[in-house]
Amino acid sequence: MTRVPTEREATMPTMLRRERWRAARLAAVGLAACTGLFAGAGLSEPGDAGAEPNKADRVHASAFRVRAEVAAGLNADGGWAGATNEAVSIDVDHPFRLRFELEGAAQADEPRRFRLQYRRNHGDWLNVPAADFPLPEGQTPRVSVVAAEGYDHGDATTDLLAESTAPFTAGAGIDLNALSPVWSGRSERWQSEWEWPLVIRRFADGAVTNEAGDRFEFRMADAAGHPLAAGRNPELTLAVPDGLLGGTFVETPGRIGPRQAANGDLYFLMEPAETDNMLMVVKSTDGGATWAEIDGAHRPATGDLEGFAAALHGDTIHMLHQTSEHVWHHAFRTSAHPAYPDTWQVRDERVATPAAEPPVQVATLVARSDGSLVGVYGGPQKIHYQIREPDGHWGEAVKIDADRPDSLSGPQAVLGADDAVHLAYTAGNGSAWYRRINPDGRLTPRLRLADDLGTGETDVGSVLPLVYLPNTGSVLAVYRRSDGRLWSRRIGPDGEPGDAVRVSERPVVQNAVDSDQTGADVIAHEGTVHVLFIEQGSGRVLHAQSPDARQWQPASVVIDNVNAQWLRGAVLSNTSGQPVYGFVFDAGSNGGSGMNRYAEVPLTPR
Repeated sequence: MTRVPTEREATMPTMLRRERWRAARLAAVGLAACTGLFAGAGLSEPGDAGAEPNKADRVHASAFRVRAEVAAGLNADGGWAGATNEAVSIDVDHPFRLRFELEGAAQADEPRRFRLQYRRNHGDWLNVPAADFPLPEGQTPRVSVVAAEGYDHGDATTDLLAESTAPFTAGAGIDLNALSPVWSGRSERWQSEWEWPLVIRRFADGAVTNEAGDRFEFRMADAAGHPLAAGRNPELTLAVPDGLLGGTFVETPGRIGPRQAANGDLYFLMEPAETDNMLMVVKSTDGGATWAEIDGAHRPATGDLEGFAAALHGDTIHMLHQTSEHVWHHAFRTSAHPAYPDTWQVRDERVATPAAEPPVQVATLVARSDGSLVGVYGGPQKIHYQIREPDGHWGEAVKIDADRPDSLSGPQAVLGADDAVHLAYTAGNGSAWYRRINPDGRLTPRLRLADDLGTGETDVGSVLPLVYLPNTGSVLAVYRRSDGRLWSRRIGPDGEPGDAVRVSERPVVQNAVDSDQTGADVIAHEGTVHVLFIEQGSGRVLHAQSPDARQWQPASVVIDNVNAQWLRGAVLSNTSGQPVYGFVFDAGSNGGSGMNRYAEVPLTPR
């Protein structure tokens, strides 16, 4: 007997968090499994995919049809992606349904279960596991059975596919289960129909990637893995929608991109899946329409991207990465590098080991004109900064406000004139503060920015990334007050903060699905400041701008009909060379994966 590996066995490394989720999932479905109505919920058992089809019952798949509208009723004759037996194109990271018509002769009365198998690009057959979308829990496979919409598991089917003329015996709609409910066909000649909710992902555990044009073939099999005969199996062609990155956002309030090389290529930092926290650099050569991982064979070993920030200097993207135990530096050379384009330069360089784990992992990073780096990260109660000299040597850590009782977090930094680094951070009492790190490494006295921020642990990221306005020599800090609304304050060249100005009347999400950030981003272009924010309650992305940082125009909706939960952006040039506010946002993964998307706002005056 040829053993069929599960998708988990084929692609997934072992991780403690994933095993913990798996145990919780198995405990949750254990009662249902014991009833005998379901089997293999959440996991797919190996079968014999190499065996001949089971001829004893003379069962074969006589027809199939793909349903694009995943929320349609089980027996609705609508929402189809194509005609019966038509091979269609399916978008990656977008659930769909696959309906089979089975036909057979008399069979024994013992219960029967069916499972689904697939192969990619005519490779080996694998059992389709169960893992929901976009939040899978426990594993993120290439393809999986997902939770159904529009019906309950085991609901009876009616005769929708007209290929067979045999008497109809109801099959069932499948929910988040790798095997069908118990079923028996008892007539001399019979047909039935079965519908499976599925998703094919862009990125799976192990940073396994499905590409546009990949062909996914499906077939039904019995519970032992014996495939059912079929005149033609459904073979679907994968499409990747423009702007889709997929994967999982990095849980950080820091700046991480997108970054643009001198030749126009775009770069973004993310994880392939919530169940596999590895660092990926994905690249677009067509203005954000398509993205692919670069130099995945040499990516850093340190994963779990929480406190994270990046800065571009010349042709290299530098990254500061705080985990629970350590602070790391990574560096990636873009395609503009003359000798080693699109390669990892620094994989895992340890910067520091704080005395204890900070309450929230945080980081911000600035690259100065000489190539030195100024990194700020969290400690158990304070934040620290360290300077990496151009020769690669990291200096000693400096604890900020060491003589004060405040618990500090949420740092944001930006480079100003003469290589001065402007820094803002939050305190546990709901205040925000501003200081400057001078080129010689010394700190200026702190100035209060705000005292009405939230005071919970989830509020430490209430200050947005800072922006420097070279036309006035000032720095703008945008922050979220405890009532959820954004305000801004400008710090002039003399270091004195101006009056607080309201950015928008609409409340903004905070720490959505453990993102550790205010759901907003800010950039400046030619003296005008632009803010993107996620409206609390609706999940819409809105855009506001201020031509002089003193008065904000009314916000307008740029992304509607989504439940956005995270976003970061930058000033970029589009494929026509025009300036845009290019940004990546999570369109509603609920902490899972597959919902990162790229979009742009033109940077032209209203």
